Amino acid sequence: MNTLYTIHGCSVCARSRKHLIQEEIPFEEVNILNTPKAQRNLKEHIGEVYTPVLVTNESVVKGKDILTYQG
Repeated sequence: MNTLYTIHGCSVCARSRKHLIQEEIPFEEVNILNTPKAQRNLKEHIGEVYTPVLVTNESVVKGKDILTYQG
């Protein structure tokens, strides 16, 4: 399953969510402020705590690059 790490109030996070929905790319959204272990997971995957981040089986896509992600 694809995981989209976000925070509330982040405009790029909102646009990333919308893009994934429009492209019919399945994902689970995890707000890193509401899910403490999510911050630890991000640190393990990319070496930093950053949003938005899309973690797939094949890759990690960060920031505005998610807006062009095609799956």
